[in-house]
Amino acid sequence: MHEHNTLEQHEDDHEPWYKGPIKVIIGLFLILLLVMWLIPYYGIKQNPEPNYLPTLENLNVPEMTIPETNSEKITAYVQVNPEIKQIADKIVTLSCEETSKVCNSKAIFYFVQKNFNYLNDPLAFEYYKTPQESFNSNSGDCDDASILLSSLLQSIGLQTRFVFVPGHVFVQVKLKEAISRYKSEGDWVNLDATCSNCEFAELDYSYSGSKKSYSN
Repeated sequence: MHEHNTLEQHEDDHEPWYKGPIKVIIGLFLILLLVMWLIPYYGIKQNPEPNYLPTLENLNVPEMTIPETNSEKITAYVQVNPEIKQIADKIVTLSCEETSKVCNSKAIFYFVQKNFNYLNDPLAFEYYKTPQESFNSNSGDCDDASILLSSLLQSIGLQTRFVFVPGHVFVQVKLKEAISRYKSEGDWVNLDATCSNCEFAELDYSYSGSKKSYSN
C-alpha cells in the first residue's frame, strides 16, 4: 500500500509535457516565426519597388509643342505643367500599388533610364532640351536626361537639384523616407538616368570622389 502511494506521488511530481521545457521551446519558435514574418513586411514598406515599368508606348505620349526657352541656366528648362504632370502621374500610377515617395521616385527614375537614348550635344555648343523636346526625340545627353527626370519628379511634389561634376551632371532628389543606404548627403538621393547599369541611388564609380557643385 505504501509503495502504491509512493508511486502515485512520483507520478504526480512529473509535469505535463505542455508545462515543461517544451513550452518554452514552442514559445520561442512562435516568436521567431513572428519576427521572420514582420521583418520582410517592414522592409517592403520602407523600401517598396515598382511592380511595373511602363514604356513610352504604354503612356501614349503625343507629339508635344516645344516651348521657347532662351537661357544658359539648366534650371530654366525644367517644366512643371499639366502636360508633364499628367505623364508623371501615369508613370507612378502604373508602377506603384501604394502611395510611396520612394516607389514613385524609383518608377520615374527607371522610366527615364530605360526609355531615354543617350545622344551627344553638337560639338560647337551646349544644347539644353526641355522635357517636351526630350519626349519628342526620345534622346539627349546627361543635361537633357537630368532636366526630364527633374521635371517629372517635381511634377509629383518632390524636391530636386542638379549636381555637376567635371564633364557630367545628374540629379538628386530629397527623400526623407528613403532607407539610409540610398542617401548620400543628408536626405538627398543620387539619380543618374544616363548610367545604364546603375540601380536607384547608384553612381558610376568614376564620379564618387569628384568635386561637386549644385543648382536647385
